[in-house]
Amino acid sequence: MSTQFQGPITIDSYLSQPLTVGDPDVSGPMAVYPIFGAPPNQDYISMARAHSQGFTIKELPGGASVRDLLVSNNGPKPVLLFEGEEVLGAQQNRTFDTSILVPVGEPMNVPVSCVEAGRWDGSRHGESFRPAPHAAHPDLRKEKARQASRSRVAGGEARADQGQVWSMVADRSASLNVNSSTGSLNDVYESRRGNLDELTNAINLKEGQIGAILQIGDEVIAVDLVSRPDVFADLHKPLVQGYSLDALVNKGKAVAEADNFLAEDFLDSVIGNRILERDGIGLGRDFRFEQPSLVGSGLISGEELIQLSAFTESDEGSAGNGAPVNAARIRRPSRRHR
Repeated sequence: MSTQFQGPITIDSYLSQPLTVGDPDVSGPMAVYPIFGAPPNQDYISMARAHSQGFTIKELPGGASVRDLLVSNNGPKPVLLFEGEEVLGAQQNRTFDTSILVPVGEPMNVPVSCVEAGRWDGSRHGESFRPAPHAAHPDLRKEKARQASRSRVAGGEARADQGQVWSMVADRSASLNVNSSTGSLNDVYESRRGNLDELTNAINLKEGQIGAILQIGDEVIAVDLVSRPDVFADLHKPLVQGYSLDALVNKGKAVAEADNFLAEDFLDSVIGNRILERDGIGLGRDFRFEQPSLVGSGLISGEELIQLSAFTESDEGSAGNGAPVNAARIRRPSRRHR
């Protein structure tokens, strides 16, 4: 049984040394800053790597569920399912609602959201899912994180609102003039893959990188982080594909100008957040936080930060003159530049 929320405690309590932000790569309206940190303690691998090492994702054997999948880890190491990763196939495509560190051994159910509203193909029930070449875009992931956080605080599971997810996929399809017969998020990516590749090709993985901060125009939008550089290397391209999908719908914004201080201040504001912890579905402890200007989640194992994702809530609140509040534009002294 899950424990009650613990806290308050801040995210940086689980960092053995400060995180550092490198110079960004800029492509179109977006800049992506690399994050570096301490050597990892926990050993685990990515879903993409595990897929060829005995890790399977399938529909529930007793009858498929839109909101749940069955994962089986028969490989040598725990596997990280990263919030927002998409899997393709079986009865319909899904994304993970929360990050989970899957232990070796017994199969387990994991919460997901459907991102293909118009397909429910029972003839493919026994098919295994495969990793998509992209993760869900930050705009969708932010909304899912907000919904899951509020569900968790209310005493329920960390799940997104399925109707809202379908609505956001439909909105993104419309905004990019994509007509998908099954309402598939994957179809949106595939129809714009050339544009996405043009944007992502300029965003390079750095040696030792464990995370990334996304800026579009003059706003910092999101941060994603894991503890292991090898795992982030597997996540890098799918995450940047997702970043690029948001950049495509903001192509009218001015080309992003690099501002390391802005990115560092944003990262400081994230890791200084007080969090609410509770036992995770697999190994470790799930945590959540939400403020008027920021929402996020992550995973802790032992005393190590394993995974973190956070998103700015620039569409909520007011600066007093009708302008939206955006914490990512606030300039304050950074702890790394004293």
